[in-house]
Amino acid sequence: MFYETSKNNHGLKYNPFKSCIIPRPIAWITTLTKEGIDNCAPYSFFNGVASDPPMVMFANNGPAPDKNGPKDTFSNIKASKEFVVNISTFDNKDLMNLTCSPLARGESEIDLAALETIESKIVKPKSLKVSPINMECKLYKIIDLPTIKENEYNGIIIGHVLGLNINNEFIKDGIIDIKKLKPLARLGYMDYSVVDNFFQMNRPKL
Repeated sequence: MFYETSKNNHGLKYNPFKSCIIPRPIAWITTLTKEGIDNCAPYSFFNGVASDPPMVMFANNGPAPDKNGPKDTFSNIKASKEFVVNISTFDNKDLMNLTCSPLARGESEIDLAALETIESKIVKPKSLKVSPINMECKLYKIIDLPTIKENEYNGIIIGHVLGLNINNEFIKDGIIDIKKLKPLARLGYMDYSVVDNFFQMNRPKL
């Protein structure tokens, strides 16, 4: 099948676009409001974009709470220039999902999900203890993207990873133990997957 994305003439029950970009890792982002309230939200449009220096990106897509801008996470990062990427795993999937709840501005998803936090080493936003990997980030750039519907916001945040905290329980023989980590991935629709089966391939030498 072929369809034009501007027309959405795919004829399917749901738009298939997000299920064509799979699997997507989930960034569980923690930020701090101007009032000092801890904020937490998951984003599946997330990935690494550079390794030296280490850079990550995640994107906000969809309804803006009001005409002033996007979700709390983006607003907090614009103000503080700092955030933490906490990696979501199979073991913490239910807590991650709970933090998707549509709370009012100023209410904390961390309180809602009773998440235990730890002080970050470099940035002010706290890290999630339940996450085995925490990436402390400084804002590098925000890229605004076009939108179609009114009162929506699409944008990309690129962050410079200043510090990386890895739980020692998930390091084995000098490398991260992926089978024990069981990172979570989004597949589109309401479908998710867990990385627990993988193989190795060496790059060809010409």
